[in-house]
Amino acid sequence: MIKKISLAVSTALLLSNTAMAAENIVVGVEKSYVPYFTELAEQFNKGKDFKVEVAATSMFDLLSALPTQKGNIADIFMIPNDRIGELADQHLITSTNFTINGFTDAATNAATYNGKTYMVPMSTDTTLFLYNKDMVKEAPKTLKEIPPSDWAATFTNFYFSGGLFMTNGGYIFKDNNPQDIGLNTADSIKAGLAAQGLYDSGVSHWTLMQDDTVAYDIMMKYFMEGKLKAIINGPWAIADIEKAGINVGAAPIPSWDGSHPYKALTGTKGMTVNGYSDNKEGASAFLKFLATPENAQKWYVDTREVSPSLSVSYKEGSLHKAIFDATNIGQPMPSIPEFMKVWGPMKTALAQIAQGQDVKAVLDAAVDTIEIDIEDM
Repeated sequence: MIKKISLAVSTALLLSNTAMAAENIVVGVEKSYVPYFTELAEQFNKGKDFKVEVAATSMFDLLSALPTQKGNIADIFMIPNDRIGELADQHLITSTNFTINGFTDAATNAATYNGKTYMVPMSTDTTLFLYNKDMVKEAPKTLKEIPPSDWAATFTNFYFSGGLFMTNGGYIFKDNNPQDIGLNTADSIKAGLAAQGLYDSGVSHWTLMQDDTVAYDIMMKYFMEGKLKAIINGPWAIADIEKAGINVGAAPIPSWDGSHPYKALTGTKGMTVNGYSDNKEGASAFLKFLATPENAQKWYVDTREVSPSLSVSYKEGSLHKAIFDATNIGQPMPSIPEFMKVWGPMKTALAQIAQGQDVKAVLDAAVDTIEIDIEDM
């Protein structure tokens, strides 16, 4: 038997269709990661009776093709943690035969589903409190104390507003139990009212940002023109902000009113083993080889992406230290497949809240829809 990428899938999107011995292992990663994994594969291959080979492929294209290609695709590939439950239930990925150690609790939880580890965490990311250091000396203690005219956030997007629910005492799934949805509790209603108060403040940018299709662009435009002192956004926005001449600072997002910490939704991506691999044992051995403090530090040095490894050193006051600190205290996006049913109903509810509709009614409707969608899975 040989490994071969199906001709039904564009080789430009996936891997080379060069035939390889079945016992060999293919690692499929984005082109920018190929040098890192190639160097580690060369170290790992010494003395082995099989070889690890690295091929460039788009993560999301690979994941899209995985249900049909299964074993004819990479043995090891990268996934975002919120896909773990779905892929595990379809047996498209398999759990590792070892327990990961030395990572933040958030990353460890993100890599776990039904008590099993499915991923070696590589990178972690979240939203931050970004501020103009020429206008603000340091991040405030609470968001509530900042005048609406001074800051902005795209709270019509649940990825950005999820932490607002947590900082007001709400939750998504209690203890990852999809039968216990907390997005319409009294505390979550409090969060919705907090957001609605911003949109109702009469401040021009909040009024304009009621329209989710333009909200992000408006927020960025106002901040880069120096009209805002702070925004909630991710580190991906910093390059554009700096190009605009803004002296930007970053910190974990403050609590809303001091009653609960702001647990921003965090995403972790990492390496997993194909459930249809011909050499699961060898693939798992390579993942174990990856999961060391030395290789986590090398990942950060080579890619400049923040590793959730507790062993990696980040310069105090740096952007990467702010990202690490924020993800360390954040809320990992749930790995259970039911979480995918949250996005649509909450998008609708948040847009309605921004437009002034009854907060309790729209959150009740969102949770009803989520519950029905979960039942239909």
